[in-house]
Amino acid sequence: MIATLIQEEFELRVKEESLTRILKCLDMLDEEKIWFSPNDHVNSVANLVLHLSGNIRQYIQTGIGGKEDIRNRDLEFSSNETHTIKELKKKISETINEAVEIVNACSEETMKSTMEVQCFSMTGISVLIHVIEHTSYHTGQITQMTKWLVDQPTHYYEGLDLNQTS
Repeated sequence: MIATLIQEEFELRVKEESLTRILKCLDMLDEEKIWFSPNDHVNSVANLVLHLSGNIRQYIQTGIGGKEDIRNRDLEFSSNETHTIKELKKKISETINEAVEIVNACSEETMKSTMEVQCFSMTGISVLIHVIEHTSYHTGQITQMTKWLVDQPTHYYEGLDLNQTS
């Protein structure tokens, strides 16, 4: 039962919320803007998408799913104009959809077991919490950068009354 609740929350937060928002931001940008960074200490939208793809793959596909770890973390931040918007959308969508499949196939035993991911020893539940939190954090950065670059709202909550109290 707890495994099912965690799996549902993972899919909601990572796929339904974050992926939807990332794709919307990419749709609002052009090929030049996705690679823009105001300085060496701020990541471009494209680099953040590459970073999220690498992180999610390493933590879920490798950590929980047992696939080979092919991540090159430094390349996620140093790449410049290596991917188009279409390629980035495909990469993040495939990564997240595969992650959701792996998580949905997890047993409670897998979620409780300890695994090595990156340089950390974590339980499966810790891995899922990390990915939810990390994806949300960088989705916020992607949103902020997009709004700054195009001077437009994202309309994530269009049609919803966020002031409703009941």
